[in-house]
Amino acid sequence: MKKILTLFLLGSILLSCTPRQQEKMSVVILELEGIRYDSLALVLWFEGEFVEQIRGHSDDGYRWEFFYADSLRERLNSASFVVLGTPDSVEHSFGMFNLVLQGDTLRSGIFPESPKTIIRARYIKTETHYDVVIQNIVDGMDFLMMGTLIIDDFEIFTEDQALISSMKVRSSGYFFPDFDTITFNRIPFDEEAVQRQAEFIRQHPNSQFALSMLYDNAMFNYESMDDVAKLLGLFSPRLQQSFFGRKIRRQISSDEVFVNQKLPTWDTEILEQIIQDSSRYNLVIFAVSWCGVYSMLPIHKEIYQDLGQKIIMTYVSLDEEWSAEYWRELMREYEIPWRSLMVLNRDRHRIIRYDYAIRGSRLEILVHPNSMKMERLRLWEEADRQRLRDLVK
Repeated sequence: MKKILTLFLLGSILLSCTPRQQEKMSVVILELEGIRYDSLALVLWFEGEFVEQIRGHSDDGYRWEFFYADSLRERLNSASFVVLGTPDSVEHSFGMFNLVLQGDTLRSGIFPESPKTIIRARYIKTETHYDVVIQNIVDGMDFLMMGTLIIDDFEIFTEDQALISSMKVRSSGYFFPDFDTITFNRIPFDEEAVQRQAEFIRQHPNSQFALSMLYDNAMFNYESMDDVAKLLGLFSPRLQQSFFGRKIRRQISSDEVFVNQKLPTWDTEILEQIIQDSSRYNLVIFAVSWCGVYSMLPIHKEIYQDLGQKIIMTYVSLDEEWSAEYWRELMREYEIPWRSLMVLNRDRHRIIRYDYAIRGSRLEILVHPNSMKMERLRLWEEADRQRLRDLVK
């Protein structure tokens, strides 16, 4: 059987059935043909920090309304639909929406760009995948388990230009030329790709989804932060000052100062400051046990062997409670000789991600001596490894 890994960084799950009267609300209206559901939820993803699951309302199982606080939209960077009431071992969700546009077919998820988003969709097919690693929620706690993944595909009908622009962002050949939206393989953007993105932003300067995807890829897929800065400057002033706009500015800033915090050690859980000696260079590596750290271990060990006497290296695990033991096993199995701290607490996770503008599951920061000035590195790139050696030696 084909195995599919559906890993998501989940935080707290909040169910909402009716609008809260004291807040201005946004709404997603879903109108379906060819299939009905007894219970649906709109899942809103907020930059990997937490998820809000909005229970929908329907009188006939075909037309659904999902209300959520308007204040949440600024931090929103993805959305999906799930079918409620499935067994614990089953995840039943919507797959791709297919939109025929000028002879091309866009395949994408949806993103509610506007306070009112109307989606008209016709059911196409259902695919079932067995022996899949799925995410499950019980009593507000999330965990991974083997189970069955059911995906429903649809054809979408819309003239909502904001919705269409968000689908273009995720569809190969528009905002991301030949971007792999399934595996998210890193494809460095060359000058032609950056020019294409610039033209897209000029046509859609108010696309929050394009802005959030620029943030998602800033540290990984652009050869120069100058390219990121130029693209950011093409968005509307409102978006440049929005949540994701401010986070991008922090990523490309050369004047950012490291915010020192206390975190528990991986083995004793004694609280220690991340930076204990500010008179030396500190290399702080944020990572999780289940993504990325294994491939980087040889590089990290090489840096430690080469520069360990001149630099202080510290791991900060972003694992939550469900995966914390995997991190501890990693420290023991690979006999990691440098310091390792953990976050664990979910509220502290949000603080850490905000303070250091962490995107995804990995970040490498060089903290300069005395000034606590921080510099974001991409140590998988030889150029950044050489810069580190030149600075420290």
